[in-house]
Amino acid sequence: MNYTLVEKIEDFRKLLEDFKKNGTKTLSMDFEEESNLHVYGEHLCTIQLFDRQKYYLIDALALQKTDEGRALLKEFLEGEEEKIMFDCSSDAAIVRKVLAIHMANVYDLRIVAKTLGFDGNLTSLIERNLHIPSEGVASKHRFQRANWMRRPLPEAQIQYALADVQYLFDLKASLEAELETKSPGVRTQVRSQMKKCAQPKHKDRPGWEKICNYKRLSLREKVFIKYFFIARDEIARKKNVPPANILDKRLIVKMAEKEDWKEIVPEGFKYARAFEKAKEEALEHLSEISEAQTRQKH
Repeated sequence: MNYTLVEKIEDFRKLLEDFKKNGTKTLSMDFEEESNLHVYGEHLCTIQLFDRQKYYLIDALALQKTDEGRALLKEFLEGEEEKIMFDCSSDAAIVRKVLAIHMANVYDLRIVAKTLGFDGNLTSLIERNLHIPSEGVASKHRFQRANWMRRPLPEAQIQYALADVQYLFDLKASLEAELETKSPGVRTQVRSQMKKCAQPKHKDRPGWEKICNYKRLSLREKVFIKYFFIARDEIARKKNVPPANILDKRLIVKMAEKEDWKEIVPEGFKYARAFEKAKEEALEHLSEISEAQTRQKH
């Protein structure tokens, strides 16, 4: 696929102006992101756009380096153009967290598909509705762990990214035609869900609250997990590596159960001082909780 690479602020500004000048009301859109896989933290790396005539690859990493670039991203993602996406929830979450952007006017194909009884992925939906075999759609497996922060991006990665916006217009038309056969109540339900599809469904939670069976843990275990997670995160941030490279979260759960790190981590653990401090902070926090509970009783 031929495409226009947009890396500079002036080029992105001109593109947005052209959309308005040409009366572009709808675009298909997808993101590529980095989420603690190759470096520390979550990052919006690229935005892929298709206006039914041309493809655009927006270098979101480059644009985020300046206030003006971030403002233009906000203007576009919160703007009036309709953005056709498939399952926007994780994309919406990352721009909220990283850029404080609340995406607006998103048309999420997955909402319509689920309403029509389909709960598969984008490739399966393309097969179902457009009768395009999976071999004709970019394989996701090859690029699931690709590094989207690389610059320049390999051409194969770019083509994979653009393929995810290639069929969204056609899918929308197909799904809407199918939706028209349903009752007015079903169509109203879809419109209602669409208005809030890019909004958070639940309050964003810190990482330590996302571990498996967190709610079933004791108060003491929760406190230790919190402080051990914070210690790991701070080390990872300073070294700019994924937190899992510092310590697997399953080991942190075991450390919380033991209320110590020494029996769990390998001998010669290089971050012993940080985790010993985390242990002391957890014990101090628990002591404060105990004192507060005692005061309440009296």
